[in-house]
Amino acid sequence: MGSREWSRRDMLKSVGTGALGLGVGAAVYHWLDQYIVGTRSADGAAAVAAVSDSGTDRIDLTEHTSLKLVRGVFSRDRLESLRSRDDVAFVQPDHILTRVSTQAEDGTAQTLPWGVDRIGGDVAHAEGATGSGVDVGVIDHGIAAGHADLEENLADPDVETNHESWVDCQGCDQPWGDDLGHGTHVAGTIAAGDGDGGVVGVAPDATLHALKVCGGAGGCRTSAIAEAIRYAADQEWDVINLSLGSGQASPALQAAGQYALESDVLPVAAAGNYGRPDSVGYPAAYDEFVAVAATDIDDELAGFSSTGPEVDIAAPGVEVCSTVVDGYAAQSGTSMAAPHVTGAAATLLADGYTPTEARERLLETAEDLGMADTDQGAGLVDVAAAHGYESGDGTVDRPRCPS
Repeated sequence: MGSREWSRRDMLKSVGTGALGLGVGAAVYHWLDQYIVGTRSADGAAAVAAVSDSGTDRIDLTEHTSLKLVRGVFSRDRLESLRSRDDVAFVQPDHILTRVSTQAEDGTAQTLPWGVDRIGGDVAHAEGATGSGVDVGVIDHGIAAGHADLEENLADPDVETNHESWVDCQGCDQPWGDDLGHGTHVAGTIAAGDGDGGVVGVAPDATLHALKVCGGAGGCRTSAIAEAIRYAADQEWDVINLSLGSGQASPALQAAGQYALESDVLPVAAAGNYGRPDSVGYPAAYDEFVAVAATDIDDELAGFSSTGPEVDIAAPGVEVCSTVVDGYAAQSGTSMAAPHVTGAAATLLADGYTPTEARERLLETAEDLGMADTDQGAGLVDVAAAHGYESGDGTVDRPRCPS
């Protein structure tokens, strides 16, 4: 993809007030003073850095886009001056994205989660479609390194570049560990190993990489997410999962998504939990990302699932059993739906599909649930059908999670 112009709609939305889940008082002032400036020239990046009231971070996307991002703290007057420069593409708050899931519920015995079953994961596994050799970046709260269902598929923790963190992890054995459980849940749906107990993921032989951008309180900085996307692309991994989002537009994340695609990395994102029409969150709303809506065990659209023309595909997202830091739990949200699609993509990428081909194949083989396109996109992801196998009649059970 070549260089692109940002729409006026995205520009106006991105420079409005931009934070989710923030506190009040001094904390709000601290967060909202931080901005990301997208520049088209080295001189522009230098000018931005020169007027920041703090140190700056730079995210160089020029290998695959026309943009270099600069994060800093700026006064209102300096922001207006920056916006007037011809080589500044956009200015946006470095706002917070949040996970799109609900609280966990503990349970008692399961090996094949209903969602993996519903999309034909067991059929694909039996035919050898398991994602072997594919690298998956999980941009989230981190991954619990010691979980029995994940440790075999977790990239070697002793290799420094296999995992990365942009926030501190409280009480974790690894800086990229999970101090909430959300990232571990996502990772389990993607690639929990097919062992004797526990749960199994959609791509049980894929390799997992933790990219920790969210702290234990739940906030995930836009700048950290953009850096994580670039990091995964520069490491030449294959697919990334973003089970997080915001109602605020973010040209920075769109640029990072473009960078990923140009690097042959497929970005998959949760559509959001706003539960109303035309509410797909960012970055899922951008064309660069595969936007995933959520369904329940009865093949109905989840009541919380965001809808809109940006939805590409649907996947199970209600009471999904997977791994958490200290065991297993069922969680709901488009956060839980997205990793089903990420795992399905991993199995295709392992078979030699390019990211573009994998996306197209998943969409063309999705099961039509009879919903509007704005609700289901192309339909329910069907990993078995994507590989040319019969996936069954759609009847599934939902045992409780292992205790």
